[in-house]
Amino acid sequence: MNILVVGLKNNIQLKRLQEEGKKKGHTVDGCYAAELIIKADEDGFIPSLRGYVLSNYDLIYLMVSKRRWEWYTAALYLENTHKTVIVNHKAISGNYNFFLTPAIDYLKMVDNSLPLPRSAIFYDNKSVASAVEGFDFPLILKTSAGRQGRGVFKVESLDEVERIVKDNEKSSDFFVLREYIPNNGDIRVFTVGYKVIGAMKRTPKEGDFRSNISQGGSGEEYDIYKYPELIEIAERMSEVTQTEIAGVDIIINKETGKPYILEINPGPQFEGLEKYTDVNAAEKIIAYFESKVQN
Repeated sequence: MNILVVGLKNNIQLKRLQEEGKKKGHTVDGCYAAELIIKADEDGFIPSLRGYVLSNYDLIYLMVSKRRWEWYTAALYLENTHKTVIVNHKAISGNYNFFLTPAIDYLKMVDNSLPLPRSAIFYDNKSVASAVEGFDFPLILKTSAGRQGRGVFKVESLDEVERIVKDNEKSSDFFVLREYIPNNGDIRVFTVGYKVIGAMKRTPKEGDFRSNISQGGSGEEYDIYKYPELIEIAERMSEVTQTEIAGVDIIINKETGKPYILEINPGPQFEGLEKYTDVNAAEKIIAYFESKVQN
């Protein structure tokens, strides 16, 4: 089987998928989203990777954060014309607009009675006062460009929200405001094919509120199988959002014990899971790819 991972190239995660794929006789390639070229004339429509024809792949795993619309078009064509298997199928599903997240994720969570912190999405500095209404400080403020803890702020006042929004207004497509949940870290639950494969607890470094390991947080194995409620929440979240391979971030209020879903990450980094636990995430992902092609 020939597998393409869009969004990974020359990193440890792709290397692990290649190692596990090779054991099963598969070839795993990676590319950046910008490598896509689409040619079209009266005789046909041909998406390629700078000359390498995409229809040569049996399965394409979309981890794109850029060039989404272009890859949407290419994947839709490949699925319909060449029966290419697409993983992260939400990117080309007519039932789920991948490009409206996180708003569509919130709607799915509300419709399916999944627990989420009080949240607000807004787009500019003029909307700050209305967005903050009904919240109590401190709050969490996140820019649309926020990744791995970057672009995420703990704010203590309306003035602070306004200042951060003003500073980031030109570079951020939207902002997310969320109630602050007192916690001892968060739990990243990994699902493959809508089933939990393992979890890790992430604890912030001293003086920080962000649990991201990339921001100095620490990781440790979390025995998710002792907590069937969390398994049910994570699997249901991945299923209703059609996120086939996901990292579901759950935070537990240390005062009440109530869990809340912070967000779901399509195409999560699994290096930490393999480092801190005995879960072979790459092997499980390859096995899922095999099941998709066989079906």
